[in-house]
Amino acid sequence: MAPSFKQLNSPAGLAVLNEYLADHSYINGVQPSKADAAAFAILSRRPATALAGLPHLSRWYRHISSFSAADRDRWTGDTDGIVEEEPESKEAAFDADDLFASDDEETDAEAYRRQQERAEAALREKEKRDAAKAAQGKATVAKSSVVFDVKPWEAETDLQELETKIRQLQIDGVTWGAAKLVPIGYGVRKLQIMATIIDDLVPSTDIITEEIEGLEELVQSVDIAAFNKI
Repeated sequence: MAPSFKQLNSPAGLAVLNEYLADHSYINGVQPSKADAAAFAILSRRPATALAGLPHLSRWYRHISSFSAADRDRWTGDTDGIVEEEPESKEAAFDADDLFASDDEETDAEAYRRQQERAEAALREKEKRDAAKAAQGKATVAKSSVVFDVKPWEAETDLQELETKIRQLQIDGVTWGAAKLVPIGYGVRKLQIMATIIDDLVPSTDIITEEIEGLEELVQSVDIAAFNKI
């Protein structure tokens, strides 16, 4: 069953999605889908401060923003579980104006206190999980696996030379992995190369993409073929 995330206009709703993304690369499955596009569209209408203190949601948002609007329109899947709606209780409302709105049943101070309690509870749960992993001797360094599609200008481009130059790029937090050549038509092939990244050192795949595109005499374009948390 596809996960459901509602009230994405409230701190509580964003906290729930942030916790989910601690262990998932995407909202539904291992590839981006319309659910990711729908959630991204909702968050794009929120102020930048909405993602403050939500590291997993921030990482996901930066990654989804690296795709063009046309790419997101082509994603498949459904958006049934992604809902932007008014919270059931006024104290859960996201808009800052509601902090100053009057309520017969609850004061503004009480609404703010409840918001703080929810955020603190989510943080405590994350700290417990991290402590449990550390106690079991598991590494807590967050990593991701990314596959890049690198397209040359023409069929005559030396893709072996291109691969060598990409592997020579020194990017902190990036380890190059397997690579292969994939036909794309009319005698032209693209280079598909994998990289393992340390999330804290590489907050955005744009850093890697820009480095590869810097080989402009060989590279026409760079796209992300797959992105998964390890």
